[in-house]
Amino acid sequence: MSKLKHSLISFSLEELRIATEDFSPDSAIGRAMYRGRIGGSYLAIEQITEEAGHRVVSILTKINHLNVVKLEGCCYGTKPYLVYEFVEKGSLRDNLNNSKMAKQLTWAIRMQIVFDLAVGLHYIHYCTKPAYVHRNINSKNVLITADRRAKISGFRLAKPLICSEEKEEPNWNESVIVGDKGYLAPEYLTYGQASIKVDVYAFGVVLLELLSAKEAIENGNLLKDATSFLADEALVDSSGCLDKLKQFMDPTLLGEYPLGDAICLALLAKGCVEENPLTHHE
Repeated sequence: MSKLKHSLISFSLEELRIATEDFSPDSAIGRAMYRGRIGGSYLAIEQITEEAGHRVVSILTKINHLNVVKLEGCCYGTKPYLVYEFVEKGSLRDNLNNSKMAKQLTWAIRMQIVFDLAVGLHYIHYCTKPAYVHRNINSKNVLITADRRAKISGFRLAKPLICSEEKEEPNWNESVIVGDKGYLAPEYLTYGQASIKVDVYAFGVVLLELLSAKEAIENGNLLKDATSFLADEALVDSSGCLDKLKQFMDPTLLGEYPLGDAICLALLAKGCVEENPLTHHE
């Protein structure tokens, strides 16, 4: 079990201002997120609330994993900032939205991203003490490194899992629903029922994005609903199912993927986003 707690660098606000050219629009890489150069290296600098900042620091100082973004330091003051390692290729969503970048995401690379994301989630669910549920897994919070490996970021909504002897897997009810709508499990969105299955559901949506390059919600439609062709009845007519799968796949892949692997991954994603939470298995 992970009990690591590493120290952070304390940055001054002046250092961050210089690094980002006074938080100029040119240095912005996301909402309240900036790229800055300090000591010859690029870092990602996030403005954050004090409450969320303490939560992220509490979690990421106890975690050291290839597939989780590394927290390097902080700056506390009127406006708190957290400083992370800079992940060169940006978010998975940025890559999928840019056709030139999406073409560089070959099938093999997409499979590595799936593996990295699964390993990272398993780590925070089962291998840290305490374990955590992320509650905000989406393609914007999956970052891609220069060598096309994936790192989980965006821990401001994460919370520890409280285990008890009565329950093998912790679950609880929440009155305030958090996260992006296209990634919210039905039992959580409708009834506030939360558990690690919230992350498993969102993982399934990200898989569908990797397959299709489509957004989690497009024109008011949920991406998960586009998998209806994978229903059991559809599998009876396998040729029709495969034709629909080919239409669903990201055209920038140019058909260069094993159909058998693609159908297996699509079925895995479908299992993650089923309405019945009992089917959300990690």
